[in-house]
Amino acid sequence: MSDAKTTSFFHSDQVDQKPLRHTLILRLLKYLKPYLWHLLLLLALMGGGAVLEVLPSEFTRRLIDHHLTQGSLRGAGPLLAAFVSFVCLSFAVQLTRSILLGWVGQKAMLDLRLQLFGHLMRRSTSFFQHNPVGRLMTRVTTDVQNLNEMFSSGFVAIVGDALSLLAIVVWMYLRHPWMATIAIFVVPFLMLATEIFRRKAGEAFRETQGRYAAIQAYLQERLSNMSLVQLNANENAARNAFDALNGSYLTAFLRTVFAYSVFFPVVELLTSVTLAAVIFYAGYKVEMGGVTLGLLLAFVQQSGRFFRPIRELAERYNVMQTAMASSERIFLLLDNRDEIPAPENTKAPVFEKEIRFNNLTFAYESGGRNVISKLNGSIPKGKRIAVVGHTGAGKSTLINLLMRFYDPTEGGVTLDGVDIREVSLSDYRGLFGLVLQDVFIFSGSLEDNILLGRPMDKFRLASVLEQSQLVYLVERLPMGLKTEVGERGQRLSAGERQLLAFARMLYGNPAILLLDEATANIDSETERRVQDVFARVSRHLTTFTIAHRLSTIQDADEIWVMDQGSIVERGNHSELLDKNGIYANLVKLQFDSVSA
Repeated sequence: MSDAKTTSFFHSDQVDQKPLRHTLILRLLKYLKPYLWHLLLLLALMGGGAVLEVLPSEFTRRLIDHHLTQGSLRGAGPLLAAFVSFVCLSFAVQLTRSILLGWVGQKAMLDLRLQLFGHLMRRSTSFFQHNPVGRLMTRVTTDVQNLNEMFSSGFVAIVGDALSLLAIVVWMYLRHPWMATIAIFVVPFLMLATEIFRRKAGEAFRETQGRYAAIQAYLQERLSNMSLVQLNANENAARNAFDALNGSYLTAFLRTVFAYSVFFPVVELLTSVTLAAVIFYAGYKVEMGGVTLGLLLAFVQQSGRFFRPIRELAERYNVMQTAMASSERIFLLLDNRDEIPAPENTKAPVFEKEIRFNNLTFAYESGGRNVISKLNGSIPKGKRIAVVGHTGAGKSTLINLLMRFYDPTEGGVTLDGVDIREVSLSDYRGLFGLVLQDVFIFSGSLEDNILLGRPMDKFRLASVLEQSQLVYLVERLPMGLKTEVGERGQRLSAGERQLLAFARMLYGNPAILLLDEATANIDSETERRVQDVFARVSRHLTTFTIAHRLSTIQDADEIWVMDQGSIVERGNHSELLDKNGIYANLVKLQFDSVSA
């Protein structure tokens, strides 16, 4: 992959404009809204935990000043018992808080993941043609996981850290305002260092996430088509391209590493200097008698706890930055409106007469070449219509428009006189059974691939197996319908996958059968079986067939001959042969090649 292509692959995944951080956070908080009561309980636990943070230091001060400095632990039993009790209570609070925090985060991310998946299910065909599958998988998996880490150890946990800091500062000021002032004197410098870090690291995080998604997309694409890569001896080129993508990811990632390499030592330096200043001042006061030894040790203990949430806040900034970069990309996907529009009040589809194409014109790109141009034709109910033509004539596009995977640029498609854009899309598509040239088989069993999540009807399933002739395959298999077919149905032959596609289609009880060169990639014997299946099921169905082998459509009621997006000839097989036009020439060329 050249540098230009690598850059294009990467930049296609970038967010062009930076959303405001508060806007992102507000959108993310909406996913916590259903769990408001859990969050209130969590907030109460965090408040209780913050109070418990300061009690050990208070016990330390009293134990030293009231007992150890007197050289005796007499009477310290209640104090020690209270100390142990509060330690156990603090443990219980922290444990409950962690469990509840993890539960809320997982539930919120489950909701988001389901929303993303449902959103993808509603995108148009063109959306998936412009967005690599690997990139979309990254949105639903890696990016959502980054947000989960933010909720479980980032955003909500920051509130707990802030409450702990507040409790510690209050305790410090109540015990000794001057030492407290010295301890928090470092905070403005930490805020300045954090702001510089945020600006430097923010863009690097966004770029890192984008380049990681590019790697995912490229990897998924190559692994899914490894046979093609190997067939063309493209392994070295693919490896070099993958190396280039990884190199760009490394470059971006090293920028974040550099930012952290500077930031954390600065935080540690400021922390150490402040702690030294507290100890120096308190030591001087101990000599002067202004501070007790117990208070000094309690302050040192509490200062360590004071800086621990600050260090954790800095570490959680990593999580927050990653989550912000992921949320930008997730919301960019959720804001996508590339879908087939539907009116508010749709009509139920009624197919009693015909489907008609009226002056149908379509181009895949706005302002691009028309793939279909001013096409008119009808598919009467119960009739068999076939379409033939050279590659690029617009045959498959016609099925895409008929199924409403795309809307026409001009003209329209009507169902019994009603524009299909006015009827329920899911109900309309339920009228069709589609069998393509390249059949996609899901991993799972034969039964799973026939049912596709539809309710089980054993009698209907048995009938479908018989009609599709798949019953002979099922009888040969030890596990029958429970046989696993492997990823993309790799354990089945091309013909068996085709018969499975017919069974899947028939189980849906369609009114209209669409075939897109369904026998183009199978041998003659399997083609004969498929044609036998087709002949049996098409007797009671309306059929619309795109044919590659003209021998399969000779019995069609009407054949459309397409060229450059228009119907140039139409009629049955005999009528078209008598015209001695394009169709006759196609038949002559195909049968001459078979004879040769």
